Amino acid sequence: MAVVQRGSSASLLHALVAVCAFCWALTVRSVEGQSQTGQLSVDASPQNARKIPDNMFGIFFEEINHAGAGGLWAELVSNRALTKLLTGFEAGGPNTPSNIDPWLIIGNESSIIVGTDRTSCFERNPIALRMEVLCESKGTNVCPSGGVGVYNPGYWGMGHGFRKDLASMLANLKPQFLKFPGGNYVMGNYLRNAFRWSETVGPWEERPGHFNDVWGYWTDDGLGFFEFLQLAEDLGASPVWVVNDGNAIVSEYAVTGNDAGKGTLVAALAEAAFLIGLEKNSDVVEMASCAPLFVNDNDRRWSPDAIVFNSWQHYGCPNYWMLHFFKDSSSATLHPTTIQISNYDQLVASAITWQNAEDSYLKIKATIFSFASFTD
Repeated sequence: MAVVQRGSSASLLHALVAVCAFCWALTVRSVEGQSQTGQLSVDASPQNARKIPDNMFGIFFEEINHAGAGGLWAELVSNRALTKLLTGFEAGGPNTPSNIDPWLIIGNESSIIVGTDRTSCFERNPIALRMEVLCESKGTNVCPSGGVGVYNPGYWGMGHGFRKDLASMLANLKPQFLKFPGGNYVMGNYLRNAFRWSETVGPWEERPGHFNDVWGYWTDDGLGFFEFLQLAEDLGASPVWVVNDGNAIVSEYAVTGNDAGKGTLVAALAEAAFLIGLEKNSDVVEMASCAPLFVNDNDRRWSPDAIVFNSWQHYGCPNYWMLHFFKDSSSATLHPTTIQISNYDQLVASAITWQNAEDSYLKIKATIFSFASFTD
């Protein structure tokens, strides 16, 4: 994928009116090594331009792969309210201690220890943190009736509780809308396990939580309806609430299989070609988003995903970085493009202009959705 971006303190849009067209030479090389040279033209005249909808590109959050519980929602203890429906091999019941499940239990089963030890690697940081949670269902050391919680400082203050590094990955995409709380997650495999917004508001210890039977794990609904609204507001995105109304969605397009793997460059380029098509048809297509956003590397339920994380690291897959090429497209001006190259129809391109308080910009995107390569 190629991007040309230009900006100046003078208004580039005025220059576009005078110039009216840009041309670039492109060379396409097939897998057999054969090359063809063509021309990419951009019609920059305002009479042929068209505005892209303000909310064209956004993000779609679903509680899958522990994206929220133990992920973006920075609560580090699973089943913190001690209410989870336990399986047969777990302790539970009115007279038996319930489990608080971390990703890893260190030590004996009578205690849970969260430890951080950096002394072996960093001489200047001789810091070790150890925390034990020891409680019983009865006796002198009773577990807190409201549950327990351990979480990182919130991205926008402790009142929010979002994990800073993961929230920053979302903010960097400049999403214009936040679709939440999911797709299949909303309806559940069984109606009793559907997402009910009214049970996800109020003090978290009073939220009953529910079993995410679509993706196979419990969520305490600490990341509830109100928290999603807070996230949308802080991202500067419009909230799009997914409601279980009994209708199926048929407008999903997925890149999966061997070519996609856990997130490959080939799949990202194919998605880029698709999104360029959405840009060029934005007079019909009003909104588009990518899902799943997150995957906890300890509990992968779907591949590929945009952002991979564990308890202390994260990285963006190729399709996450591909989305950056479209983060300025919402409300931008789309200009017609023409590709002149013989016997080749797998090269697509788009051109947009937009401006901020300081400059005006032109961005040209071009990609091939095959195994060929090209240079400009």
